[in-house]
Amino acid sequence: MLEIALAWLPQLFSAAILTLALAAVIFAISGVFGLGLALLVRSAASPWPRRAAEGFSSIFRSLPELVVLFFLFFGGAQIGLDLGAVGSTIVAFGLVGIAFDYQVFKGALSAIPEGQFDGARALGLSRWRLFGLVILPQMLPLARKGWITYAIATIKRLSIASAVSVSEIMYVTKQAIAATNEPFLFLSIAIGLYILIVTPLLAFNERSQKARR
Repeated sequence: MLEIALAWLPQLFSAAILTLALAAVIFAISGVFGLGLALLVRSAASPWPRRAAEGFSSIFRSLPELVVLFFLFFGGAQIGLDLGAVGSTIVAFGLVGIAFDYQVFKGALSAIPEGQFDGARALGLSRWRLFGLVILPQMLPLARKGWITYAIATIKRLSIASAVSVSEIMYVTKQAIAATNEPFLFLSIAIGLYILIVTPLLAFNERSQKARR
């Protein structure tokens, strides 16, 4: 059994690295665009950006990532938009992630007292300096727990990318099980890899919470 596990470990570690890389790209996309959307809505004088953002968020929060992934992978190919398996995964999870992260950052932004905005304006700060120097340093710690919680859930849900043959952890795990008929062994290894990936995020989140107390 040890020889079987060792034979598959290079592929499983490669799958874990791909999972981490996909997660990092998705987190960056959803975090940057979710934050930008929340700031745009907060600073907009017109109600239309808020309505558009809320509509976008409602639609993509109501859709499973698998549905969006299949739509992009299979539907996109039919209309000449061939993103490939990895590209479809990044875009699908990125869109859903932006919808959720927008709500996380919007909630953190709403927790900042209005007096902070009024005081910064009274000092003559520009909009960018207001958000960069006053609002973001208060907002990001408030949003951290919700963002990390969703990020951890995203890592686990990336297993559905195996449905379009992305060689992430579960895709390679299923290949190993089919080739060796050792489900307990390879599912145990998969569990161990997920724990190794997620534990640092959990530890960082817990340490951040303690530091704020």
